[in-house]
Amino acid sequence: MQVNAGDIRALVSKDGGGVPFTSVYLNTDGARFPRAADYEARLDGLLREVRRTADTLPEEQAAGVHADAEAVSRWVRQEFERGDVRGVGVFAGGGEIIDTVQTALPVRNVARVAGTPYVVPLEALLGRHHHIAFAIVSRDRARVFRYHLGRLEEHERVESDVHGQHEQGGWSQARYQRNIEHEVLHHMKDVAEVLRQLHDTEPIDALVLSGPGPDVAELERLLHPYLREVRYGKALSVPLHAGPDDVKKALAEVEQSLVSSRRQQLLERLRASQGQGERAARGVRHVLEAINAKAVETLFVVEGAGEPGYKSANGALALTEEETAAYGTPVTPVPDVVDEVIEEAVRSGAHIELFRDGERLDGNMVAALLRF
Repeated sequence: MQVNAGDIRALVSKDGGGVPFTSVYLNTDGARFPRAADYEARLDGLLREVRRTADTLPEEQAAGVHADAEAVSRWVRQEFERGDVRGVGVFAGGGEIIDTVQTALPVRNVARVAGTPYVVPLEALLGRHHHIAFAIVSRDRARVFRYHLGRLEEHERVESDVHGQHEQGGWSQARYQRNIEHEVLHHMKDVAEVLRQLHDTEPIDALVLSGPGPDVAELERLLHPYLREVRYGKALSVPLHAGPDDVKKALAEVEQSLVSSRRQQLLERLRASQGQGERAARGVRHVLEAINAKAVETLFVVEGAGEPGYKSANGALALTEEETAAYGTPVTPVPDVVDEVIEEAVRSGAHIELFRDGERLDGNMVAALLRF
């Protein structure tokens, strides 16, 4: 699977028919774990946790989770090829691998057994990283890149036959000049079409351009309206012959700028809603009420925040058994109601922002901007 909103929503919406899912995230960063045996030892520790959880379940469910642990172990040891992969997620149910994700970024080692696949680490990745298209253009050549989750791919090179100047210097007669302008126009149209097709294949979050000012301006004029809308405002100064390390460094800085800008705007909206309860929710109890009403537009969560709670027969969440029973019985305890909130937000298409501390949420573990 890919780390995008659609694939994460499809994963968390899988129906196990009452059989638990096992989710394992494993850091395989070669800088930390040079040998396969190093990260496999961490995997064994995670799977011991899974088996201990299985032993607390009814017999049939326990057998399925034990089979999941064996399936995950086999996949990592026999099918996984590390290459440049620094983090993997493996999801199993009924003793079968149902999906995997591999990224060029490390993940935190964690394992969960639950009624749905555990997607919080994927949401953390998605919130901090963008799918970026990058084009370095000149009047007769271009290089188009894709950058996502720390991985850079040179998507396509575009080279066109555009006439240059005469040896004597200066442009030739007006007709010759018009021909050159026509050739440059066609070249830029070709580049714009490559970018449009790239976006059609997998939608991009931001388009970054680099090159001489007139060439960048001409390309921008020819872009599809959506691409103009996601165009990163500042053209970079990356030469056409730049190597992959230079390109990755430049795009990593752009990505950080995009994340910071988005979060600042959302947090300003949250601050502006202070005292206007119909526009925002703060704290676990109020956010639970909003998620039950499917009113959450943007969910803010401190990573690692957790609190036990309950789920009603119709899926409503609350902190106490009595509050939950008001939504419908029977009532089921859940070990972490915050994880349940995140999963419900994913299913409803809400945007999710995960923070490493609660400072920017005024000490709250969770908060939300509301749709209505």
